[in-house]
Amino acid sequence: VYEEVFHEGKYAGIFQFMNGGMQRLGSRAKVSSIEEIATVSAIFRPGPLSAGVDKMYIKAKFGDDDIEYDHPLIEQVLGKTYGLIVFQEDIMNLVNTLGDKITMSDANVLRKLLTKKGTGKGASLKYSIRDRFVAGCIEKGMKKRDALEMWQNFEYFSGYGFNKSHAVCYSMISYQCAWLMTYHEGEWMAAFLDKVSDKKKESAIATAKSL
Repeated sequence: VYEEVFHEGKYAGIFQFMNGGMQRLGSRAKVSSIEEIATVSAIFRPGPLSAGVDKMYIKAKFGDDDIEYDHPLIEQVLGKTYGLIVFQEDIMNLVNTLGDKITMSDANVLRKLLTKKGTGKGASLKYSIRDRFVAGCIEKGMKKRDALEMWQNFEYFSGYGFNKSHAVCYSMISYQCAWLMTYHEGEWMAAFLDKVSDKKKESAIATAKSL
């Protein structure tokens, strides 16, 4: 399925891969799991694209860039995304793993505060969690400078971070479409051409002919 559709670029009617840019990213990344589909779908959004996360992901995945982690626990959390923060849950797992007694409940509160730009009482709670995060990092052997830099990355990332639970659910549908395209190509293409809107029909027929 991954080779036939995502690697070869046979994206006719594949959910989330109707956009040319998303198709190119999926093929360049050679996605090979539902989690990787979720990753590229989260990356292909205005915020990550403007920050060049797509290019960093491709380089990191295929070994063009050496990946350096400030602590082994960071690799434990971000290893599957090659050191890149992609999902909101990545921040939650990092603060829970590295921080000083920061529970996942605390981490979820932080996620909400970061994505909603908490002010007032929320801001004071956010900075309280930050102090516990930095303290935990130092206790685990990280430099304070590196811990603060990671926190700054959290703040920056929160402007465009996507929810992993949503991304995975969407990507399961993308895989199901790709499975049908692979094993029931005729029926899938017939359904694709039948259901596409009239204004996109000509483009859909061209796609079918190209395959």
